[in-house]
Amino acid sequence: MSKSTKVSNPNAKGGSGFIWAVVAVIAIAAVVIGYIVMSGQGKKTEHLADRERVDVAFTSDFSDNAVTLRADNARADAPEVDLYEDFSCSYCGQLAENTDAQMQAAIEAGDLVVNVRTLNFLDRGNVDGHSTRAAAAVLAVAESGETDVYWNYRAALMEEQADIYNKWSNDDFADAAKQLGASDAVVEKIRSGENVEAADALAAVNAEKLNAETGSVSSPRVIQDGKDVNSPDINQWLDVVLG
Repeated sequence: MSKSTKVSNPNAKGGSGFIWAVVAVIAIAAVVIGYIVMSGQGKKTEHLADRERVDVAFTSDFSDNAVTLRADNARADAPEVDLYEDFSCSYCGQLAENTDAQMQAAIEAGDLVVNVRTLNFLDRGNVDGHSTRAAAAVLAVAESGETDVYWNYRAALMEEQADIYNKWSNDDFADAAKQLGASDAVVEKIRSGENVEAADALAAVNAEKLNAETGSVSSPRVIQDGKDVNSPDINQWLDVVLG
């Protein structure tokens, strides 16, 4: 009489142990991937901690859809201008680099008042576009009254525009603000993205104002008394305004 041979399932015994081993491997992989993602995210902005900070001697008041930069000793007859800029505009970035130092000096001397008016027309209606999210981040700082942070943050976003355009998430904008000294409340407001719709609405109002006064919307623009500052080179607008 022949003996039957029973073939057993190799996974029949210890099957639960095998499943738990797979789960553990997946969990470890998730942790590693998360660590890599978080580390990479931090590296996008960690260099800003070494950026030279500029201290300013003027105040920033966020109202009427603009950030007004004015010194406490501003002359009663100091000229006042509206500076229109878009965080996706390379010419705006160049203008900021070329004229911010001179503008700061004039404001601090009490010789100039500037209303910085943010636009987002280069997003072409995309509320998640770079212009709008950058504006939301900067305006969150402006609303807090953290003037030094505002001035340095705005400058950093303008100067590094080519490297960060359409590459930063709300987390990146928040991390950058933190590196530049923004308060925890402001950082978390930026991270949440709660200010994006408000920034989009603000930019739309500014575009309407610019169009009503000049008949067109573009950037950068410097408007005084409802008209473009008459300068053949916009990089020399301060010389014209200050006379």
